[in-house]
Amino acid sequence: MATQSNFDNNIEVEPLLLSSSTPFHNKKVWYKTASAYWLLPMFIVVSLTSGLSVAAEIQLYLRAVCHYYYSRNGQFTSAFSLSSINDTDNDCNNVDVQAITSRFLMALNLCSAIPAIFVLGPLGTLSDRKGRKRTLLISTIGTILITLNLLLVSNFLDMFGIYFFLVGSLVEGLTGGFFSLSEASYAYATDCTSPTRRNVIFGWIQGAMFAGFSIGPTIGGWIVKITDNLLSVYYVKLVINIMLFFFFLLILPESLTEEKLLTNLKRQEELNSTISPNSWINSFISLIYSIFGPLALFLPSDNSKQQNSNDKVPIVFFTKYSSLLLAITYTLLSASIMAMTNLSLLYTSLVFKWSLLEQGYFIFMQGVTKVFVLFILYPILVKFKKQILSYFQTVLSKNFRYNIIRERIVEDDEKQMRRELIFEIWVIRLVLLIDGLSHVAYGLATSGSVFIGVTVVSALGIITTPAIKSLQTNLVAPSQIGRLLGAISVIDSILRIAVPLIFDSLYSILVKTSPNLIWYYIAALLFIGCIFSFGVGPK
Repeated sequence: MATQSNFDNNIEVEPLLLSSSTPFHNKKVWYKTASAYWLLPMFIVVSLTSGLSVAAEIQLYLRAVCHYYYSRNGQFTSAFSLSSINDTDNDCNNVDVQAITSRFLMALNLCSAIPAIFVLGPLGTLSDRKGRKRTLLISTIGTILITLNLLLVSNFLDMFGIYFFLVGSLVEGLTGGFFSLSEASYAYATDCTSPTRRNVIFGWIQGAMFAGFSIGPTIGGWIVKITDNLLSVYYVKLVINIMLFFFFLLILPESLTEEKLLTNLKRQEELNSTISPNSWINSFISLIYSIFGPLALFLPSDNSKQQNSNDKVPIVFFTKYSSLLLAITYTLLSASIMAMTNLSLLYTSLVFKWSLLEQGYFIFMQGVTKVFVLFILYPILVKFKKQILSYFQTVLSKNFRYNIIRERIVEDDEKQMRRELIFEIWVIRLVLLIDGLSHVAYGLATSGSVFIGVTVVSALGIITTPAIKSLQTNLVAPSQIGRLLGAISVIDSILRIAVPLIFDSLYSILVKTSPNLIWYYIAALLFIGCIFSFGVGPK
């Protein structure tokens, strides 16, 4: 694998699939060649279909809980229509129903997150051994089944009851859901992209996702308003997901070659060879290891012990605690995002009295801002990062004499790579700080316009997710990419249990007196994450 002469010999700078020794006549035609650019339209479609129902889903569950709440007291005298949006809206939008809805959303998250913990790690490992397409297909099948469950229960709510919605959440957890699809896509992009380009590519993928999320809710709001039916968006979602399944099955090229799959398989067999399946105890240990074993990738390790030339750790000059501290930072960041996702819609509905269409416009504006950050602002920062970093290093070196600054500007063989990664780390730190301050401003906002203005600033926080993931993929060997991203998915699944238990329960308590306090708790997570990020860096 080719390397640049001014880099350390252990630093991989070529994409995993493009070996310089590959003869031209063996190269595949473009539509059979794996590329990260396959994922951009795919992610727009995936996020668009998810965005269609993002606001409608909250309203759907809110109305289902409302029906449950009033029917227990015998206050509904006529047949209740879950799909129509014009009846009992005022009755459903009150603090009692919102508190119950918050707890019901927590139950839905738990039913999805608990089985996902046992599935996402093995799915990540499976993608290393069998290819990324298999994981993408499994998660898409799960999405189709979830949509069918929601349509069935919604059309026959009196027959099934609201708790049958939990079956759909269980299916989502068992198939990995959106987290599995997302991490398999990042693994696919990693296979096709050099380490120095992954931050931008990951940003584009996430930008494509938010492009769909920004358009989807508005389109979904229009569809619901025109049809006067909350379920209409789910019929559209079902058709698109079926088409997406066939796209993965018949069109998308696999990103891992047969040779690479064999290398990954041998590597995983070496890692698992210490566990003998001869007894049920060892079999149980092997099962637990397959579930939570990927998390061991974040523990301190000695990267100087290299594998063969095709399976090298790209970056070996980071401190041994960098991966662990990055994982902690990502955990706190992801927790803040999960806490805000559902609560922001409930909060704006209660405090600012926003309608479903107004919430769709808000999500559209939020998504457009994030797309601008990921597609325009972030690539510009990356393009000029050398000049920006040189300027700040010059300013700092004139005013401070700390050894750590001198070490960062020292001339050595890894100067270019070090500077680029230092830039990424400082971007993460600064954006986490800005994001935390923005959430404090959410709590202080007294009008919907101020809330929207804060959202524009808070959109900068989206940079941190692709930056952290890009850094993480450069700290493990290529054969462990799927395992790494599976471990990140396991973290997300654990958070999907912990975050609703904490924040949905907290909001159900605060909603009657001081609902704005919830934003200060979320801001605290971001400030703590910013502190942990200062432990990440080169040796």
